[in-house]
Amino acid sequence: MEAAIAISALLQATPVVAGESASTRPSAFDAAPYLEAGYTADYLTTHAPDWNSKYARASLPLKAFGLLTVQGEDVSRFALSDQTIGATYAYPIPIGVITLCGSYAHNPDFLAKNAVGLMWNGTLPDGFGYTIGAEQRQYSHAKTTIESLGVEKNAGEFRFAYTAIVSSIDHHRNELAHRVQAQWISAGNSRLGVTYSFGIEPEVVYQNSMSAIKTNFLQLDGLFWPLKKVGVVAAYWHGMEGDYYQRNGGQMGIRIIL
Repeated sequence: MEAAIAISALLQATPVVAGESASTRPSAFDAAPYLEAGYTADYLTTHAPDWNSKYARASLPLKAFGLLTVQGEDVSRFALSDQTIGATYAYPIPIGVITLCGSYAHNPDFLAKNAVGLMWNGTLPDGFGYTIGAEQRQYSHAKTTIESLGVEKNAGEFRFAYTAIVSSIDHHRNELAHRVQAQWISAGNSRLGVTYSFGIEPEVVYQNSMSAIKTNFLQLDGLFWPLKKVGVVAAYWHGMEGDYYQRNGGQMGIRIIL
């Protein structure tokens, strides 16, 4: 499970219940558009070359017509570099949100050459919701499928979620991973969250080498607004990639409301 910054490869959706508009849409669909740019870095305990990436993202809320997010990223890993571009489109209906995402990588030595995913976020009574998702990633040397099923609870400014994730490489043995999240979302859209994930999942551990490995991943992240239309995005994470390596990383970004 990668950092939440990589929305070009991962399914993401705004919480369905928290912060709804008067028309029952999640408030993100009626928000102002924004631009965001930032940098991420990972330091590996094996003394291998560090990882880093530079990204730029644009978000265009379309009210009843949906929410479009586009991101480009330049990524360096294993002393190699790749560029990827991706888009996420979310469409609201009265009982939930449907999200479609896709991405393409130019030099796929370690990133997926292409990926496509579909997710449904549904509403339930008393602030509960659920998610059902499926994604396929085509690498230069393998294909992965990822299916997810989750439940969430929104209570005022707080959101709690659990997701079970089943994955396979080239349609062979299915593996199970888990993700637990807690998030605070203020009325002014400041955010502070923690994510912990663990289990077995497919990872590219070296160039053109993918394995199903035991992982543990802990992330702290936040969005804060020192100025009315200028926000700071920050995250810190620690990951354990089986017996291959551990990585400690972080993200810094600037978000500008248009």
